[in-house]
Amino acid sequence: MISPLLLGLLVVAAVIEALILYQTKWATLAGSFRDAAAINAASAALLLLIGPLLNQIGNVLAVVAVAWLLSIVAEGFVLMLLRRRPAAASYFTSMIVNTASYIFVLLYVLSFLLI
Repeated sequence: MISPLLLGLLVVAAVIEALILYQTKWATLAGSFRDAAAINAASAALLLLIGPLLNQIGNVLAVVAVAWLLSIVAEGFVLMLLRRRPAAASYFTSMIVNTASYIFVLLYVLSFLLI
């Protein structure tokens, strides 16, 4: 079962990523929200599947960094499939949207480490 906090982070990430996709003229506003929902679902599924492996890393900042990299790869692949754009454009767009959304994830994680 997905926790409400994780679900909230996914929604915030999807909204941030959709607005960035729209600003970069990736798709229309409705298409950007649809694509953001699809890429975040794929990324969340991948991270849930390999979550136990990520927990073995031990360092929470390293876990966030690995999750960020895996999200870029998964979401870039899905964007490439959704819009049939070149791999370079899809992965670059994925890197931009994931960097923006993972800034908030990192701030959230750091808020617990600094307490």
